[in-house]
Amino acid sequence: MVNALQIELLKSRRTKSFVITICLSIIGFLWNTVSTVSEINSASYDGVSVLFNNQTMHSFFLPIAISVFTSRIVSNELEGQTFKLQEANGTTLIQIFYSKLILSIVFFWLLAISETVATNVFAMVNGTSVPLTISFLQISGQVLASFSLICLYLTFAMFTDKQGLLLSSGFIGGFLGVILAPKSTNLWTFPIPWLGASYLAPYKFTVINNSSYFYKFDQSIYIRLLMYLMYCLLLYLMVRSILLKEERRGK
Repeated sequence: MVNALQIELLKSRRTKSFVITICLSIIGFLWNTVSTVSEINSASYDGVSVLFNNQTMHSFFLPIAISVFTSRIVSNELEGQTFKLQEANGTTLIQIFYSKLILSIVFFWLLAISETVATNVFAMVNGTSVPLTISFLQISGQVLASFSLICLYLTFAMFTDKQGLLLSSGFIGGFLGVILAPKSTNLWTFPIPWLGASYLAPYKFTVINNSSYFYKFDQSIYIRLLMYLMYCLLLYLMVRSILLKEERRGK
């Protein structure tokens, strides 16, 4: 598995998968910080809640970034039919999926940490101290939200040669994530994968009028994390079952 991950890492660097996704994440982070400058410096809001509600930037950019990344790490191999070559050399389809899944999870986990650290720095510059618990909840939520999207988009990428369709679904997912974000306050909206980032946000906001919002810490956040963890496990088992059936069909 270590060798497989090293190969996946090398291939990802060649296709510039990391660079493109990091650029998207930076754009998203800058967009979020610029849009919250006036609120974080306002006495009417708690700066921490403004920065960690995840119902705008994360909901929009995460599906796009993951669809782009999974497309980049699969498309070249799919076009060159290297999956069949690897299978002929004894590497099963599920093993190929695992190596790409682990690479994707680790990469987006590191992105979540980097982004949270950068947000903490931005908060400190603006005189706001972020509790360690909130940072932990933010990273945990982002990793789980990323996992569900990676499972879906990576599986989609491995079974279709129409990568444009995959990318389009990422953009559509981003728009749906923003549009449906207010619904994430409902405890039972977790099966909607594009709501993962906002569903697991430490803080939720409610629109009061066109120019003001009400931010509140989500008291059910730990229940949400547990429910979403179970959802991710179920999603993984479903994807694994699909891949194993495809393996048996190909034999």
